[in-house]
Amino acid sequence: MPPPVMAKKTTKSLEVALRRTRRELKAMRERYFDLYDLAPAGIFTLNEKGIILEANLTVADQLGVEKGSLIKHPLSGFVHPEDRDRLARHCGLFLTNAAPPALEMRMLREGGDPFWARLELTLGHSADGAILCRVVMNDVTERVRTQEDLLRLRAAVDHAHDGIAIADMEGRIQFVNLAWAKMHGYATEELLGRPLSIFHTKEQLLNEVLPFNRNVLAQGSWAGEVGHVHRNGTPFVCWMSTVLLHDADDKVTGLIGMAADITERKQSENALARMLSERQTILKAIPDIFYRLDGEMNLLDWNEVFERVSGYPPQELKGMNALLFFKTDKEAIAEGIKEALEKGQAYREGRFLTRDGREIPYFWSAAAIRAADGSPAGLVGIGRDLTVK
Repeated sequence: MPPPVMAKKTTKSLEVALRRTRRELKAMRERYFDLYDLAPAGIFTLNEKGIILEANLTVADQLGVEKGSLIKHPLSGFVHPEDRDRLARHCGLFLTNAAPPALEMRMLREGGDPFWARLELTLGHSADGAILCRVVMNDVTERVRTQEDLLRLRAAVDHAHDGIAIADMEGRIQFVNLAWAKMHGYATEELLGRPLSIFHTKEQLLNEVLPFNRNVLAQGSWAGEVGHVHRNGTPFVCWMSTVLLHDADDKVTGLIGMAADITERKQSENALARMLSERQTILKAIPDIFYRLDGEMNLLDWNEVFERVSGYPPQELKGMNALLFFKTDKEAIAEGIKEALEKGQAYREGRFLTRDGREIPYFWSAAAIRAADGSPAGLVGIGRDLTVK
């Protein structure tokens, strides 16, 4: 048995150690609660009935309430009404290991808009063996909104009328929308990873695509006509608009191109060009004066004979009123114009007044031009020189 003095020293040492241990435990507990309360994520504990047993300050801040008002309050009271049934189903399945440990739903914020939260659940037990659910909650509103924006953008791109394609700098396809795939005769899933060259003939690649891409690389973007080829070998023309894609470090990572099939437009333009060419040929072949007037009887169109006989240059002829070309027979021509507008056509003799004041006898025909609603829109006709036999 140790001497009394030795026993007193031992007891005192134990007391000192015990007090030090208590101080350290208290400090550790305070640090724990500081970390718990000030954690960037909301943390709370539920019992098996979904009642909040404890929560940190972050949860209170996320929900816009005092921390004390959370305790013994059902979690469902802070959940958006449309998501409460989903929460109940998920928790029921989670308790039987039939659901994943995470779900996302809308939470209510006191005095503010609902927000999207991601809840990660972990099962545990209290000291008396009761089931507990520890939850970590993060506000994911911005991510959800970004995903929704991306989904809307993807839907818009997928259903755009024009074709859209993305390729890396080696020309391998990373994305095409439905319009791009359809205009080339493919399904979208067939094209991922394939080279852009499948959309062009060798001649198109050499003469159109390579020069076009050189401009894209030099300027950062370019637009113009580029020949394409359908899967079945049929060539067609697209209006292409292409820009370089950059990553966060501004490094070029690929290209995005939009293509509109302009084959029909080109055919229409060519047909119109042929018609205009044929019209000019016909007008040149007519030995008589040809004219076309608008609804105000001002000159819209004419042939070279009109210019030569009248003596006026084209810039002066445009817009001149028809009656300015008559002097002696102005009334007779005015009556003929009125008759043509009312009856559809008319014929008159009238001396044509030239720029230098000469009056040349002409026989005039006029036919009315009608608008879609049947109203007069102008006149078109011929003038024949009566002095020429």
